[in-house]
Amino acid sequence: MDKIEDAELTNFIKEYDKCFLERNIEKLKSFYPEDDNELVYFDNHKNNDTYSVDEHLKLLYHFFKNGKTTESGTVEELTMENIHYFKTESSACVCFYARYKSFPEPAVRTTMYLEKNRGVWKMKHVHCSFEPEK
Repeated sequence: MDKIEDAELTNFIKEYDKCFLERNIEKLKSFYPEDDNELVYFDNHKNNDTYSVDEHLKLLYHFFKNGKTTESGTVEELTMENIHYFKTESSACVCFYARYKSFPEPAVRTTMYLEKNRGVWKMKHVHCSFEPEK
């Protein structure tokens, strides 16, 4: 199977990542569903799984303000590798490896499920996990 390239979804991911780098909570809100209960986010760090947009944004706000004790402890650029897209007219799944610039091993296996709502992609589910074999 050939790897599918998709400029629309690549741009979506890059813009989403840019919001993190800029610590822009207001802009990040636009990537998530308007219905608070339509986001499930499984993070690669302990105690960061969330089941609503509000819960997820509160964790991000705290992280942007206080940092963490993992990796570099702050927001940092990610390298994304081995990106695969599965897409229909109204839904998409994006799978890739992300690597922290300061902590490239292990990679973070990332899967994002998106749905198009009124012509705009929204994240409904994200699952991130460190490579178990590393």
